[in-house]
Amino acid sequence: MSLMKSLNSGISGLRAFQTKMDVIGNNIANVDTIGFKSSRITFSEMLSQQISSGQGSSSSPQAGAQVGLGVRISAIERDFNQGGLQTTGRRTDVAIEGNGFFMVNEGDQPFLTRAGNFAFNKDGFLVDQSGRSVQGFNADPQGNIIAGGATEDVRIDFENILPPQSTQNVYVAGNLNADTSLSKIIQSQTAFTTAGGAVANGTTLINDLSQTTAAFAPGDTIDFEVTLNDGSAAVVSHTIAGGDTLDDLVASLNAGLAGEGSVTLVDGIMVLRSDVVGESDLAVGEVTTTGTGDIRSTGFQVTQNGVTGSKTVSTTVYDELGRAHTLVVNLTHEGENQWSYEASFLDGQEVLSGGSGVLEFDETGNLVSDNSFGIEFDPGDGANPVTFSLSLGNPETGSAVTQYAGSSSAKVTSQDGYGEGRLVDFSIDGDGNVNGVYSNGRNVTLAQLAIATVANNNGLETVGGGMFRNTLASGEITINTAADMASTSMAAGVLEGSNVDLAREFTDMITAQRAYQSNARIITTADELLTEAVNLKR
Repeated sequence: MSLMKSLNSGISGLRAFQTKMDVIGNNIANVDTIGFKSSRITFSEMLSQQISSGQGSSSSPQAGAQVGLGVRISAIERDFNQGGLQTTGRRTDVAIEGNGFFMVNEGDQPFLTRAGNFAFNKDGFLVDQSGRSVQGFNADPQGNIIAGGATEDVRIDFENILPPQSTQNVYVAGNLNADTSLSKIIQSQTAFTTAGGAVANGTTLINDLSQTTAAFAPGDTIDFEVTLNDGSAAVVSHTIAGGDTLDDLVASLNAGLAGEGSVTLVDGIMVLRSDVVGESDLAVGEVTTTGTGDIRSTGFQVTQNGVTGSKTVSTTVYDELGRAHTLVVNLTHEGENQWSYEASFLDGQEVLSGGSGVLEFDETGNLVSDNSFGIEFDPGDGANPVTFSLSLGNPETGSAVTQYAGSSSAKVTSQDGYGEGRLVDFSIDGDGNVNGVYSNGRNVTLAQLAIATVANNNGLETVGGGMFRNTLASGEITINTAADMASTSMAAGVLEGSNVDLAREFTDMITAQRAYQSNARIITTADELLTEAVNLKR
C-alpha cells in the first residue's frame, strides 16, 4: 500500500509539472501579444497521512510520523505588472501607464482589457479588433465632459461642423513705454550720403556730402526755415567755420530749437523730436545758403506728419455669422501716466459704443483705472451688433498691461471668437481626452476614454482575446478617468506589449522538465519495487 502512495505522488507530480509546462508554453506563445499578462503557477502539498502518533506529551520531540500524498496546484495567477511600451505612431493606438483597464462592451456585457489597439469604424464608433465598443464619456457640443455617470460608446461624428461663435472677450497684455512722452517723432525721407554713395555719419564733412553742389567756405551760412510747435515760423542758421561736419550742423539746429525739440542723426537720416506733449506743428522746411557754397534741401526737410508716441494692437474678431473683422486699437500717450485708446475696424465697421477712453497708471507703472471696456460694433450685412469686452490683462493667466520705461510690447494675447469649422483631425491626450482639430484652428474635446479598476485583479476571469471579466472574487468594476488617477495616464500612438520575461520562462522550463523527469523516475522505481514484491511469491 505504501508503494501505491509513491506511485500516486509521482502521478500528481507529473500532472502538476505538465500543467506548469502548459502555463510556460502559453506565456512564451504570447510573448508578442498586445497587452498580454503572463501567468505563474504555484503548488502546495497534498494532505499528509499520519503513520504513527506522537507520545502525547509536551516533552515529546515530535508529533508523530507523517508522509505526504503528493502535490497539487495551488493557484495559477496573472502578473499584472506594466508591459513595455511600443511606439506605433497610429493615433488610435492607446496604452495605459499604471493601474486600470480599458472597458469594452459586447452588447450589455462589459469586458476589461489592456490591449489598446483600437480603430474607428464606419459609423464613428471607437472599437477594438473584434468590434466591441470602447467605453467612455462623450462631450456635449461645447466640449464639456461630464464624467462619473454611466459610460457610453465612444463616438466621433467625422462630418461634424463647429458652428461659429461671436467674439465675447479680447485680451491685451504687455508694456507701454513710459518714456514716449514726446508727441512728435518725424524724420527726413532721404539719407545723407557721401560723394561715393556711402551713408554719411556725424563725422562726415559737409563739403563731402553728395547733397553739397558747391563747396562751402568759412563765413558761408546755411539757413533752415523752421515751423515751431505753436505753428509760428523761425530761422535757424549755421555759420561755416571750416572743416564743418554733420555733427556741427546738428549742434546748430539743436541750439536754435532749444525748448522746442531736438535733432539727431540716425543712419544718415535727420530725426526731429518735439519737446511738447500733445499736438505739435514742429517741422524743418526749406534750406537756403549764403556765400559760395550750396546744398540741396533733400535730406534736411522733415515736414511730413509726425508719429505720436503710440502703440497699435490689432486682432481678428468674429460676428455671430462667423465673419471675420479686423479690430485695430490705437493706444496714445497723452501725458504723464495717461494713455488713451481708440478702437476702429480696418474694413470700416461702425463702432456703436465704447470705442474710446482713457487709461491711468500710477507712479509704479501699474494700471489704476478700469481694465475692461465694453465695445459694441455693427458688423453689417444682416448680422446683429456684437458686444465684446476689451480687457487689459487676463487674471486667469496673470498677464497685465503696464507702463514701464522700455519698448512698447503690448499686443492682443487672445480672443474667443471663431468662424465655422469642420473636423479635420483628432488626437488623444494623456488624460484620455479625444480632441478634435477643426479647420478654423479650434481644438474641442469630443470624448474621454474611461479607465476601469477592480479591487482584486487576480480575481478576474480570463475569457480569451486579451479580455477579462469581473467575478465575485475581483469585486465590482469602478469607473475612473486618467485625470482622476494620480499614478495612471494614457499614451497615444503606442501600445503596451506583453510582460512575458523570456529568460525567466526558459529557466522555469528547465526546472519543470527536470521535475517531470524526476517524478517519472518515482513511478518507474515504484514499479520495480512492486515487481520485486510480486516475485517474492514465486
